[in-house]
Amino acid sequence: MNEKDYQYTLTIAKCQSFSKAAELLYISQPALSRYISTLEKRLGVVLFDRSATPIQLTSAGKQFCTYASAILELENTLRHELREHALLSGKPIKVGVPLVAGEYILSRIIPRMLKRYPQIQIDPIQDISGNLCQRINAHQLDAAFVCDVIPDSGICSELLCYEDLYLAGLREHPALAEYDTASADLEHPLVLDLSKLTGVSIIHCKPIAVMSYITEETLKRLHFKAKSEIKASSLPLAVDLTTQGLGFTSVMRCQLRYGHPGITQALCPIFLDGCRLPFYLAYDRLNHRNIPEVDIFIKEALEEYRGAPYL
Repeated sequence: MNEKDYQYTLTIAKCQSFSKAAELLYISQPALSRYISTLEKRLGVVLFDRSATPIQLTSAGKQFCTYASAILELENTLRHELREHALLSGKPIKVGVPLVAGEYILSRIIPRMLKRYPQIQIDPIQDISGNLCQRINAHQLDAAFVCDVIPDSGICSELLCYEDLYLAGLREHPALAEYDTASADLEHPLVLDLSKLTGVSIIHCKPIAVMSYITEETLKRLHFKAKSEIKASSLPLAVDLTTQGLGFTSVMRCQLRYGHPGITQALCPIFLDGCRLPFYLAYDRLNHRNIPEVDIFIKEALEEYRGAPYL
């Protein structure tokens, strides 16, 4: 069988008429009828009930059309992907990823890319979200995962996913003595009235501006008042200070889910209502199509997270 067999049969089934289908296919009605009769003889089945008005597919015809649609769709997909492969430039694409969370974002995308496009090379460049935004604007990166929409009409910022933020403290911290911290985990974080949590220092990671801002605003809304503030220069340092019992810090779900067990098991996740960190995929609105690899990367990243928007 060939593509014409499928197209002719599907068109007749859609039009429920040989004459109308012939007009769409730019052939004569007698020629189309002869073609289908020859196809039916070759297959050994009748595809259309010509006694019905309008004509209808037989049960064999319905089965044929189901497979014909699937085959044509696969052929179109194959042609599209082959064209993409033929146009690939061979240049590595520079992808900006935020510190800590970036590796978790890419860990879902890279296997997908390597399976479908093994020749595409990705060069991850880690930096804080604010710097990544500047580097996208300066055309130093092909794409970047950032935590805020870039206010530039030439840059497209598409929401990729949200990451839940928790307040974390040492399970043995005196301020948590009256709570069942041993049973708290990511699926069942500790829920408490933060306004009653007193005598606790808060550890903020100031370079991660968006994360710190979101957490600070949430803690204000929940009437939490820290005894003091400790400024850490990085997320790992903030977590390390927290495991030493020096205070509480905000952490991303991915940090507790994938981090070193010795550290993450020592920390108790505390629920922060409505506290989530957004991640956007940013890229040049016009120029990304000039590099096929970048266009493919963007499509694959968005498709990967569309059905499951979490890290």
